[in-house]
Amino acid sequence: MSSHSQICQQLEQMGFTSLEAEIYLALLTKGKQTGYAIAKHLHKPTANVYKAIDSLTEKGAVEFTTDKKKNYFACDWKQFLNRKQQQFNDTLSNLEDNLSQLDNPVEDDEQVYQIAQVDLVIEHSIKLINNAQHLLMVEAEPDALPLFKDALIAAADRGVEVWIKAYEEITLENVNVVVRQNGHEIYQSTNDVSFKLAADGNAMLIANLTAQCQGVIQAFRSNSALMAMSIYSALLYEIILTELKQTIPSGNIQAAQALLERSAHLHPISTRNAVFQQYKDKYQDKRDLK
Repeated sequence: MSSHSQICQQLEQMGFTSLEAEIYLALLTKGKQTGYAIAKHLHKPTANVYKAIDSLTEKGAVEFTTDKKKNYFACDWKQFLNRKQQQFNDTLSNLEDNLSQLDNPVEDDEQVYQIAQVDLVIEHSIKLINNAQHLLMVEAEPDALPLFKDALIAAADRGVEVWIKAYEEITLENVNVVVRQNGHEIYQSTNDVSFKLAADGNAMLIANLTAQCQGVIQAFRSNSALMAMSIYSALLYEIILTELKQTIPSGNIQAAQALLERSAHLHPISTRNAVFQQYKDKYQDKRDLK
């Protein structure tokens, strides 16, 4: 995409029509012109150009001379963008104030939601990690980890017990990391970037992104206690099994035993930990009906 086309597209994202974007850019690059000259330069109907110029004037993007033969010129683009930024910030601030006054009922939401945009996948992933209070299980390929690495470290720093299955050697302070041997053979089998998250038995997220995290192949999230505990358990046993498959064949039985002891409290049902309690409490009213 040429810089001209890119600028026009970006101006359209700011609320310009395609013709307004062309006119504004023409005035920026060609200087002061009459409406007729602009129409001739752009090969557009004169009436449409004058209508677009009027709109640009209202937007504060174009000004004109007081000569008998009116000439139009583009406002300084830095001043225009600063003004638009301030207007946007003011609108955003007012909107935030107004939305905060609305009543937002808390729903018992256990639906499964599909996420179609990368930025939303990242946003929900970080939110899940930030909201974790007790236990967090993670499986992440190398290209996925930078998306929420800082959030994982922050979670561990505030006392959340974080376990992660990784595919390359990594250092995450206060995080329990299990690295799969020859992990590159797994994640390099495709260009996909995948990861799974499960926190406290009340939230889960699974995502599969395209190369370099440019798009979403599939991504799902849910606050279902049943699904969250299921994904948590699957990740827990995957992490433990990954380490055992590496320590036992090497004859390091002591390390294998240490891992089993260190992770014993993580098993939801046998230890009645926070994940199990979330699951138990979530559906107790349904059990009481029986």
